[in-house]
Amino acid sequence: MTQSVKEHLLAAYRYLLKPLVRLAVRNAVAFPEFSDVLKQAFVDVATRQLVASGKEPTVEGISLIAHLEVTEVRDVLSADVGVKFGLEAQKPNPLPTILAGWHTDVNYTGPYGVLRDLEFSRGSGTSERTSMTFTDLAATYCPGISPRALMDELIRTGCVQDMGNGYYRALKRSYIPDPLSIQSILSFARVVHNMCETLEVNFRAESAGGNGLIERTVYTVHGISRQDLKDFDQFIRARGQIFLDDIDNWLSDRDKEGFEQNIKSGVGFYHYVVNEDDERALATELPH
Repeated sequence: MTQSVKEHLLAAYRYLLKPLVRLAVRNAVAFPEFSDVLKQAFVDVATRQLVASGKEPTVEGISLIAHLEVTEVRDVLSADVGVKFGLEAQKPNPLPTILAGWHTDVNYTGPYGVLRDLEFSRGSGTSERTSMTFTDLAATYCPGISPRALMDELIRTGCVQDMGNGYYRALKRSYIPDPLSIQSILSFARVVHNMCETLEVNFRAESAGGNGLIERTVYTVHGISRQDLKDFDQFIRARGQIFLDDIDNWLSDRDKEGFEQNIKSGVGFYHYVVNEDDERALATELPH
């Protein structure tokens, strides 16, 4: 008997949820809590579907779409869930912002786009130059945030080096937060969400014939040695950073405020290693 689309999707969900469940289990997130989050997502999506269709998002309408009891919908709608995380998610992370400014703003680069070492503040270095400083950079891209706090965190994470003469050198273009900090969790959530969003868009009928969002994957058929995996990691880190820098430069020239209908967009880049246990389990439900 041919499996239905619904059964195929459920098998796919079991597969794609396993890394998320592993992360949850490692961090003491229990099934009832995870289930509550899933219920909240169903209510949110059902609500947005009703609004998009021009209808009032009533409790009964949400209940019908999400296949939840009316009392469950009311409980979700009345719960003040994720407020702290939601507020944090609305705040842009100042550290990637200031690094991007340092790398792309012509006021902070020298000839041919080469990055300049910056004084922390005017007169703090050995030179009498009146060029722009890190404090100026912070005031432009992260107003209201302490330049010293920004610099301390950039040095701590290896993004910036103190040259010892009052000047500071940017070593990295990307800021990577500590594992399981709120910023790293936000980054994780956005990466997974945006990747799934792209795939969901490409499943839509109007995306047929190459009209969806670009989605490309390169992978091994038979596998490579452990040494080759290490070499591959170094290869894609180097080549991938060049690729991402080119895209960042292109976007930075166009990422401006004031457009009537701003659309936020980007490109993700990641390296994966197949989990063979999960792959075998998937093959029993969705034969390749």
